[in-house]
Amino acid sequence: MKLLFSYDIFYLQKYGGISSYFSNLAKEFIIKKRNINISCKLHKNYNLKILGDIVDGYKINYPYILNNIIQKVNNFYFEKYIKITKPKIIHYTYFNNNFNRYKNINKIINCWDLTHEKFNENSTIRNLKKKNFTEAKKIICPSYKVKKDLMNYYDIDSNKIAVTYFSSDYQIEEEKKKILQDYILYVGSRSDYKNFEKFVEAFSKSKRLKRDFKILIFGGEKHNICGLNVLEKYKINLNRFKFVSGSNEDLKFYYKNVRLFIYPSLYEGFGIPLIESMRMGCPIISSNGGALEEIGGNGLVYFDPLSAEDIKNKIEDNIYDDYKLKNKIIYGFKRSKKYSWKKCATETYRIYNSLF
Repeated sequence: MKLLFSYDIFYLQKYGGISSYFSNLAKEFIIKKRNINISCKLHKNYNLKILGDIVDGYKINYPYILNNIIQKVNNFYFEKYIKITKPKIIHYTYFNNNFNRYKNINKIINCWDLTHEKFNENSTIRNLKKKNFTEAKKIICPSYKVKKDLMNYYDIDSNKIAVTYFSSDYQIEEEKKKILQDYILYVGSRSDYKNFEKFVEAFSKSKRLKRDFKILIFGGEKHNICGLNVLEKYKINLNRFKFVSGSNEDLKFYYKNVRLFIYPSLYEGFGIPLIESMRMGCPIISSNGGALEEIGGNGLVYFDPLSAEDIKNKIEDNIYDDYKLKNKIIYGFKRSKKYSWKKCATETYRIYNSLF
């Protein structure tokens, strides 16, 4: 079976969960000697470098404003590549305006989550998603929560949707934490449904937390984007917060050394940071939004992401208790073994085979 991954996500992302998902699938397919290729003539993605000659393309540096031109170049060569290789399946790595162009090829698309539908008023991406979902032979979701939401929102037949859980590139590292025990870790974007402001509000309500702990904010956004202004709004002393960014290795260090990881998101389709944190031995206090309870299981502490009081109480009830935190670390190591890229790839390939 000839399988082709499209260019869509690789010219858009340098790093990121979606491109990591596809590069890990491809890596597993290579190990299993599957006939897999990726066509992305021009890209900026670092994950592709591990895949060798299955990638038809070159990594270059270009600014965001050139994305439309790069997309046209990639689509031109993508069409040529299809004519030459004649794949049986195209697995689209992101939503594509030319999705219905290839009538005699089985097409697969992923539904990562329903955040655009729930939190974004822009109808353009929703219309494109609906078109791609309608035309696809199969839709792959990262959780049963996303499958349920997808069925309800777009009225799609359950039989057309499959679920394969994601994983993380991190391997379990059972090291004892040594430093940064007075920090709570927040990871990723701070805007919109990520719910950073509600977490800050919760922190501001607790005299104990403000006295005993600081917040370590890991991410690439500038401090003035839902950052310093939020701290000022809730009258938080700026020396209680530290903004940092860096590589995956840097993030591993923080997971392994902070007191706990807070995940206040209103909605996640999977929640890779849950798995990352578990594998690094970092206790988690998480929102119950979206699929987070499904992925985290019954051994984590969950809060209502809309309630600053509930967030505050759940943090206070756990962060001072070494016994509770130790149990959550042990649980996290065990739970994270449920997820692997090998298993994800095996189940994905089974979906491909079901089309024939």
